[in-house]
Amino acid sequence: MATILIVEDEEEMQELLQMALKRAGHEVVACLNGVEALYLATYHQPDLIVLDLMMPLASGDAVLGFIRSTDAIKDIPVLIVSAHPNGARLAHQLEADGFLPKPLAMQDLTAQVEALLQAAAKA
Repeated sequence: MATILIVEDEEEMQELLQMALKRAGHEVVACLNGVEALYLATYHQPDLIVLDLMMPLASGDAVLGFIRSTDAIKDIPVLIVSAHPNGARLAHQLEADGFLPKPLAMQDLTAQVEALLQAAAKA
C-alpha cells in the first residue's frame, strides 16, 4: 500500500480520485490548493503525488517546482492530471513523471499510478 497525495481544487474530482485510489488499496491524503500541498508533501512524504495544474494560491507548476527543488521530496513521482489545453506539453516541460488529461477514466488513473509506483520502486 502506497501513500498518495492528491492535489485537486475541484471537490467532486478530488472525491472521485480518492475513491479510485482507496479502492486500489492506497492510503490517500488530499488537499484543495497548492499552498497546502507544499506542507502535506513535506510532512507526509508520500510515495506519489497526483497534481492538478490550475489551482488557487499556488499553481501546479509552482508546486512541482518546489517539490523538485526540495531535497527531502524531490524524488517523489508526480502525475499531473489537468484539463489545460496544453497540459501534456506543460507536464513534459515541467518534468512530471506522468500526465493524464481531464476528464479521465479512473482505470487509466489507477494503471498510471501503479506504473509510476513500480518504476519508483525499481529506481
